[in-house]
Amino acid sequence: MKRRFLLMGFMVLIMLTAGCSSHKRFHSTDMPDPQAFNAHFGDMDTNGDDLVNWEEFESYFENTEQKVFDAVDMNQDSSIDHDEWHAFKAAHGLKHHE
Repeated sequence: MKRRFLLMGFMVLIMLTAGCSSHKRFHSTDMPDPQAFNAHFGDMDTNGDDLVNWEEFESYFENTEQKVFDAVDMNQDSSIDHDEWHAFKAAHGLKHHE
């Protein structure tokens, strides 16, 4: 019984650590205030391809740095998809815009 309890506690610890590690990606470098990046994905995606490339991101968020875009682009494919954008927003407690 005690062994099972310890094993369950260890599993919960592993799950919590794994969940928090994804949030570290957005905090690993000195970044500007995330509140300034609370935008609706569709407003940034000006060409309607369901991806936001650097040019669209920079156009929407004037004077932003490439490192912000790179931090949101989790799979490093040079574009931000809807899931990446909402993962970034969720990591910072930003609300979804309708």
